[in-house]
Amino acid sequence: MSEQPVIRHLKEGDAFQGFLLAQEAAYKVSAKGSEYLELKLGDASGDLKAFLWDVRAVEGDMDAIRADAFVWVKGTVTSYNGRLQFKLDKARFAADAEVGDFSAFFPVSARPVPEMLAEMDGFIGSVRDPWIRRLLTDLFQEDRDLRAAFAQAPAAKSMHHAYLGGLLEHTLSILGMAERACGHYRDLNRDLVLAGVFLHDVGKTAELSYKRSFGYTDAGNLLGHIALEAEWISRAVGKIPGFPPELRLQILHIVLSHHGRLEFGSPVLPKTPEALLVHYLDDLDGKLEAMFRAVRDEAGGGSWSPYSRPLERIIYRVRWPQVGPVEN
Repeated sequence: MSEQPVIRHLKEGDAFQGFLLAQEAAYKVSAKGSEYLELKLGDASGDLKAFLWDVRAVEGDMDAIRADAFVWVKGTVTSYNGRLQFKLDKARFAADAEVGDFSAFFPVSARPVPEMLAEMDGFIGSVRDPWIRRLLTDLFQEDRDLRAAFAQAPAAKSMHHAYLGGLLEHTLSILGMAERACGHYRDLNRDLVLAGVFLHDVGKTAELSYKRSFGYTDAGNLLGHIALEAEWISRAVGKIPGFPPELRLQILHIVLSHHGRLEFGSPVLPKTPEALLVHYLDDLDGKLEAMFRAVRDEAGGGSWSPYSRPLERIIYRVRWPQVGPVEN
């Protein structure tokens, strides 16, 4: 049976044996010509690289140890370049029935899904433009399959909000910032901004696979979420008689430009105030989540985090304490 998540609590020198999910698995050959097994093992609290330097220590079918399989491992936690990793002594494939409850192996949002869905519905209900409200209602409330997928999907494979419910949490975070920005910049079309926020990542429900470890579907690899959601939006708009062509154009532009730069996957640059806002809020929320995660990461210890690939830098982890308002 599965136990509580443990990876986050491991320290250098700790011994470990138990079940973990193989997010990645590959047999490789060292510079000396010997074969070894390299794994990325995870539970709900995090993941670590793992190395079994002698493949003769693999018990049972070697080919059964692959990505998305559960494995039983025995080894020790070591450190390399400031990052913890497993030095394994043994490893074997573990059947699903042997593991039991899967919930301990998948990171999930700290926010309850029903609470987040209620907040999402509140934003949809606040939209005044009848065309935008109808589009969002059709996609996020009437389409039960999409609603369920939107509530479960991560926002990314690893960059930010990489946990179940992460896409919904990320979207709500941007919606909250967008509400404040639209109150400050009165020339912005609030309903158009909200439509762009809702729709900018909806294609990730089909781009990403998240039944076990997080990865990309065939459609995700071949098309990407921007192309997928642009097609979905056009199809949904086509089912609403009389939907204004100019509004369709504006919504699609926000979606197509939300990565902000051509080299980052957007086919066009943001060319409306609403598109520019959605791009920067999306980028800000993703980067801040990645930075907060680096601050909380205990790997390596000390004042600085290990190098963060999403942020392309190390992060200073010393936090200045918050204080209350100054009393007169």
